[in-house]
Amino acid sequence: MHSLAWSPGSSRTSRRLSDWSVRSALMPSSCSSMTTRSARSYAAGSSSPLPVARLMAALGRAARKSSPSSVYDPYFRGGELLGAAVDTARWVRGRPGAAVAPLPRLLGQTPKRVTLSLASMGLALRGVPFILQLKTRGRPWEEKWPQGQVDLVLTNPPFNMKDTSQETTRTGHWPYGAPPVGNDNLAYPQYALSVLAEGGRAAVVMPNKAGNSGNAAERAIRRALVEQGVVECVVALPDKLFSGTSVPVCIWLLRHPADADDHVLFLDARDLGVMRRGGRRVLAHDDVQAVLDSYLALSPGEGPARPDGTPPASIPSARVDREALRRNDCSLNPIDHIGRSSTPDSGTAGMGEAEAWAEVSRLRTRCTELDERTVVLRDELETDRVRQAPWHRATLVELCEIQAGPSHALLAPRDRTPHGVVPVVLPKHLRDGRVTDSADDRASLELAERLKRHRLAPDDIVCVRSGAMGPPAMVRGDQRGWLMSSNVIRLRCRQGAGVLPRYLLAALSRPDAVNWVKDRAAATAAPFITQDALGRQEVLLPPLDVQREIAELLALLGERSDAHRDLAAAITRAQGLLLDQLTSASPSSQDSEREPRV
Repeated sequence: MHSLAWSPGSSRTSRRLSDWSVRSALMPSSCSSMTTRSARSYAAGSSSPLPVARLMAALGRAARKSSPSSVYDPYFRGGELLGAAVDTARWVRGRPGAAVAPLPRLLGQTPKRVTLSLASMGLALRGVPFILQLKTRGRPWEEKWPQGQVDLVLTNPPFNMKDTSQETTRTGHWPYGAPPVGNDNLAYPQYALSVLAEGGRAAVVMPNKAGNSGNAAERAIRRALVEQGVVECVVALPDKLFSGTSVPVCIWLLRHPADADDHVLFLDARDLGVMRRGGRRVLAHDDVQAVLDSYLALSPGEGPARPDGTPPASIPSARVDREALRRNDCSLNPIDHIGRSSTPDSGTAGMGEAEAWAEVSRLRTRCTELDERTVVLRDELETDRVRQAPWHRATLVELCEIQAGPSHALLAPRDRTPHGVVPVVLPKHLRDGRVTDSADDRASLELAERLKRHRLAPDDIVCVRSGAMGPPAMVRGDQRGWLMSSNVIRLRCRQGAGVLPRYLLAALSRPDAVNWVKDRAAATAAPFITQDALGRQEVLLPPLDVQREIAELLALLGERSDAHRDLAAAITRAQGLLLDQLTSASPSSQDSEREPRV
């Protein structure tokens, strides 16, 4: 193992290097750390574009709310991330009125000898102390280094590296779950978290697939990261940013567990940047600043200092709470939480805009049709025939066959795996009156056959039996044969009982009906409703023809609401495309050498 350590000294060479690095801060960024010839060599060995490095360093510093005293890259490439951390700290320190803070101590590891030399030269010319280590065998987490905790981790690790030893249990401590043998994608974020000091942050370049991979081990790790509240922000970057690959990536901003929070901020920067020769996309200074401004504007209690009073730049974003993340399988891919911007590629702007406005026209026609149908149905329901119809009360036990899910002895948690055939319905799958699927919870066909009286049929109504009580949901035709879990109860309307499933679902979804269940369930140590208690719930019933009209109107109102929401989204997309078309002829913003505001 080989290490290089350097600290600015008092020798003539050291002073010359240090003085040159200060002067170089005023030069173009491609030459800011060395001569033009050396800069070309340095860039050739670099895999992290300078704008991305600046963004990561600025995000890490802004999240900490202070300059870090130590920065660590467990897989440095050309040293650009460590260099960006120094440049950002130096720029912040140079602002009027800023407190004088020492530049950070830099630490790094690399498996490649050539990058050790390149990074060492770049950091030495910046005049800062550093310790860089050549680690040609093993992963960073297989040996404790550095010995102390650090304030900021910045890294662009390799993606999908194979685990050559093929061990079934990985070496090291994995508090969020052992990564799969197939790749190290979710090993590096865990390692970064393990070396953070309290108040520390880590910015890690991650492949998009790591955010919503279907691998069971990776889903479990994401769930643990979400539950522990250590993911602060995820930024989706454009494709074609990195040399040698066009794969789009994200930046994961992680926080020390002591700063845990139950929200994750998602930022969609996929439409930023301009294409240059060679098919590479480049982020301008304004692009980097737009991401940073959006992060600061949407972080609780934060907001960027703006002496010029300009409003923060805005990119598509969403601040998602833990419950919503759970409903979305704990996805950490911004695409799953933010509507996709429809900015077309160069040369297709006119066609993209035309298609967007055609979609607006289609949805407007659809909304008008649904509006008119709603008026007709409302008129039918506001007649003496309906007002004077006989209504009566009935209990659920009179109207339905009530069946609780199988006991834990019959269907244990170990029986639910992603590898089964028959989906198992849990309370978390009851959403907006519908039953949703989860790839994690499936049972074998043999087990489902043994529990056939607990299987579902179309128009069954599924209610929560234990846990957080909420509105029920209805089973669709394509969900026939799905299996109830122990934590739900099924209502199946009796033939000739005088109730329609759709009407009953609407009646049981009313706030007063849901609160009735909550009150009974709260009488136990943990929320739990028995079959007998649920069977005593009363429902007010009109004649069947009126039930049918009410159910039809309620379904129509839901469809109408969805259509108007889609129309609003389509108008927003068309507005964005129109603005893009109008501004596309304007000269592209150039990548000025200003440092980002932090």
